[in-house]
Amino acid sequence: MGKNTLSRDAYTRVRSSATRGGTTNATRGAEEKIKKGLGLDPMVDPKGPAHLGPIRRSLPRFEKQGDFWLLTNGLPMAEETLLDTTGSMGDNVDLAFTALPKEYEMLTSDKYPILKRYDPQIATAIFNDVQDGNEVAVLARSQFEMAEKIAVQMTLLPPGKNGCGNHKEDSQFGLFGAAYLTTAAINRWGLKYYHFTVSDELTVPYIDPGWLKKIFGDDVFDRIKENGHAFDAKNMPDTAQTVADLQTRAHAFFLQVMGHRDQRQATRLWTDMYGSDHVVMLPGGTKYLHCVKAVIIGLTESVLDLQTAADFLFEHGVEKYDVNGIVRALAHIPIGAQTLCPNFDRIPMAGDLFKEKTDLWPIDQKEAESMLNINDSGASDDNPNWL
Repeated sequence: MGKNTLSRDAYTRVRSSATRGGTTNATRGAEEKIKKGLGLDPMVDPKGPAHLGPIRRSLPRFEKQGDFWLLTNGLPMAEETLLDTTGSMGDNVDLAFTALPKEYEMLTSDKYPILKRYDPQIATAIFNDVQDGNEVAVLARSQFEMAEKIAVQMTLLPPGKNGCGNHKEDSQFGLFGAAYLTTAAINRWGLKYYHFTVSDELTVPYIDPGWLKKIFGDDVFDRIKENGHAFDAKNMPDTAQTVADLQTRAHAFFLQVMGHRDQRQATRLWTDMYGSDHVVMLPGGTKYLHCVKAVIIGLTESVLDLQTAADFLFEHGVEKYDVNGIVRALAHIPIGAQTLCPNFDRIPMAGDLFKEKTDLWPIDQKEAESMLNINDSGASDDNPNWL
């Protein structure tokens, strides 16, 4: 799977191609394809390409080293953002796409590299309303990617930009995919990955099995079973249970965009499902979404505290007024929650060697040195060491 990561140069190439040299928005091609009735690109279709299916996977990357496997970039840390793209939320994909290089740098570089010890693997999903008609995708969902494909697949997500004004959107299908059609390897070590849902509206409290088949494929319940979940169309979880199940595997947050009308009902519903400490009111809408997500992850990983969170935001160019608003909005979340998970302080790191790619733990340092000595004893210029 290699060891490439997202670079500014790669992102710029993707942006130039998707925007036709800056003359259009990044998702124009995907929007035109949907309007012509040609459907979603297979890589973001929730049904998935035939060789992948509907399950989204975040897996470790290895390179062969003699008889062993080298972990190239650390354990994979999955991060998925589920974006509302209806009505006034229609620009969310473009905003997220524009902010992507900055978000990636916040996670991986500078003074506080939030996910330095992991291999960040990013997916983006969008949702609309089933009542918005055939010219919108109810759900589109990218794969977990590590380099320029993060950006490429974002351009394949067609925002709906419609809104039937019924005071709800169908985010429940994206939550279902996150909870039951995701395999995140980080869970094998007892840690959780990250999931963010962004909306200004209510969701539907139940999940329609008929729509699940339309969105994820007729074999969706077989795929759910394949992914370790035992229920069928007659024994379905509701949306609240779906969120509860998601939170057993992910640090899952609802990020509420405040609109022009009274949204207390939406706040109550999402708080009942997520818990008050996992609902965040987005200061300034989605302008600083990438900053909010990075700080949430930093606080959860204990890379940041509330003071260094402010320093972190200043470092990345956020104005003082906005810094204060973001820090206040996040002061109530469970700081350090990831550190309470099993194995937080002993996970494998980049450069560790494994006997098999499926092993949980790398080989012992003494064993590695022993193998090195064995190879040294028989080494020659024509037969170099594998280490």
